Amino acid sequence: MRRLLVANRGEIARRVFRTARAMGIQTVAVYSEADAEAPFVREADIAIGLRGSSSAESYLDVDQILAAVRLSGADAVHPGYGFLSENPDFAEAVMASGATWVGPTPDSIRAMALKVEAKRLAAAAGVPLVPGAEIGDDDAEAMAEGVGYPLMVKASAGGGGKGMRIVESRGDLAEALASARREAAASFGDPTVFLERYLTASRHVEVQVFGDMHGNVVHLGERECSIQRRHQKIVEESPSPGLELRLAQPMYSAAVHLARSIGYVGAGTVEFIVAGSGDDQEFYFLEMNTRLQVEHPVTEMVTGLDLVEWQIRVARGEALPTLDVQRCGHAIEVRLYAEDPARGYLPNTGRLDEFRFPDGVRVDSGVDRGSVVSAFYDPMLAKVIAHAADRRTATDVLALSLRGASIHGLVTNRDSLVAVLESDRFAAGETTTAFLDDEPSVLAPQMPQEVHDRHLAAIVGRAQADGAVPPGWRNVPAVPEWVGLDPLDGGERVTVAYRQSRGGLSVGILPGDADRHVDTARDLGRVAVARTPSGADVTLGGVMAHCDVSTYADLVCVDDGMWSTQWREVPRFADLESEAGARGPSTPVPGTVTLIEVAPGDRVVAGQTLVVLEAMKMEHRITADSDAVVAEVLVTQGQSVDAHAVVIVLTPIDEP
Repeated sequence: MRRLLVANRGEIARRVFRTARAMGIQTVAVYSEADAEAPFVREADIAIGLRGSSSAESYLDVDQILAAVRLSGADAVHPGYGFLSENPDFAEAVMASGATWVGPTPDSIRAMALKVEAKRLAAAAGVPLVPGAEIGDDDAEAMAEGVGYPLMVKASAGGGGKGMRIVESRGDLAEALASARREAAASFGDPTVFLERYLTASRHVEVQVFGDMHGNVVHLGERECSIQRRHQKIVEESPSPGLELRLAQPMYSAAVHLARSIGYVGAGTVEFIVAGSGDDQEFYFLEMNTRLQVEHPVTEMVTGLDLVEWQIRVARGEALPTLDVQRCGHAIEVRLYAEDPARGYLPNTGRLDEFRFPDGVRVDSGVDRGSVVSAFYDPMLAKVIAHAADRRTATDVLALSLRGASIHGLVTNRDSLVAVLESDRFAAGETTTAFLDDEPSVLAPQMPQEVHDRHLAAIVGRAQADGAVPPGWRNVPAVPEWVGLDPLDGGERVTVAYRQSRGGLSVGILPGDADRHVDTARDLGRVAVARTPSGADVTLGGVMAHCDVSTYADLVCVDDGMWSTQWREVPRFADLESEAGARGPSTPVPGTVTLIEVAPGDRVVAGQTLVVLEAMKMEHRITADSDAVVAEVLVTQGQSVDAHAVVIVLTPIDEP
């Protein structure tokens, strides 16, 4: 193996390149039009462009990938995870081309690719199953009654939380089936779904397995991935803090036995649901992922093994080491996403003006400073991993590193991740799948008021020290100047009134626009500001703290090592906004219109779905704000639209 092509993008492409280079193997990237400037493209020894920007047009196009293999002269292909990684036909095509496939055999992939078939094989291997049922077009309700509510609709060919819907009652079943099928078809090219009992307050625990071409299969312990949002894992750790010791060995044995029964080769993960606690705790088979998992770094950190290296060695025909793998310490990983908590954690796009983490953690990322996050792919920016001798230390190191990171230009879920790690329930290891339901406050963590005020004071204080704050609309020293600031996360606008005198800088805060009298400002009193190379030392209320202040055009970002804020300065003489934007519901993010549920002349009620948008591998429903009549439909199915594009023109219904 001399030249390895990675049929993937972003973080996992960079991850595989890193190991390949260390093994003396040249690297080849394939990239879509949207990814032409991405870091993974620059880091490859050779890069081949693909036509199109969407996944279907580029990374899922088998013919284009195989053409890139031939053009680059690659003698091996690593699929990463997602995209074509669990496509047995692609694996066969790679092998037929003469290249080495760095992954399990096509037969193994095929055996586990459809979750319904995987359950049959698991049952035959003696692994306990969660109650569930296959469904057709006519028997869904009957099958659902047999499974029992609450239940989950799951994509047979999918993973990563796509094509999954929780159904609480019979009335929600039809819409959940339709939505899950659409998302499954868009993500995996297969709309087949099945039903499974939804076990509340359970744990999601998975076992890392590895097989070679000599019949050896080993396990590398478990990971817990219970904390999930929209069925997407956001926190993963090893070992599990809640798995009963009496269940660990039987679970490992079940995973190894299942992998051995299908002649498994390479890295794979057998996923289980662990229900109950204490003597009543039991485990059930969920699925097997025939690829490297997103969360593989936590296993690498506790075992000291490079799983990508062993994927490559196994693909070259080498035998697995016979040594008994020992785990050391505890590792925790969080997934950092470009998401807006204030808007229901909708993905957001744009440019990363800064992206930097303190030393002491591992950061596996597909982006760098200056990267542009598009609407075509998953919004994950990075996986951040901490490893320490014990769980408490790993938690503290990870939380502090997240707090100290400089992430400018996009809104992320960083504060929510910190809130999870610093919660009492996480510290106690109470990390069930109901964690976010039981702890909703971690999804909307509140910044202390004094920190908010200090950041605003740092903005005007640093600018005053630089002499860069433009003069206000008054030139009388006794009257404050002001600046309007909009939080990047969509919070309430504030106006900062400030006055510089011999006694120092005085600062006041007004909510909203600056058309109110500044005498009504909440007075912060005197603020002492000492300019530093990166920002300012701000003393407010007798407490001094260092604030880094960074500016990019109209964006101002403040970091103090514990909290971060981002603000856009409001133009002093902004043009009046066009009234055209108020014509009707608009798109929250850029994406593709997948379904239009109304036509001109239809009468709609508040909350009714008008258009379904697919963006960043998620479905977004655009609904009516009030009862109205559809005057005009401005989009067509399959059309790509920008953020904030009006899709439907509504005429309000006059009240009698």
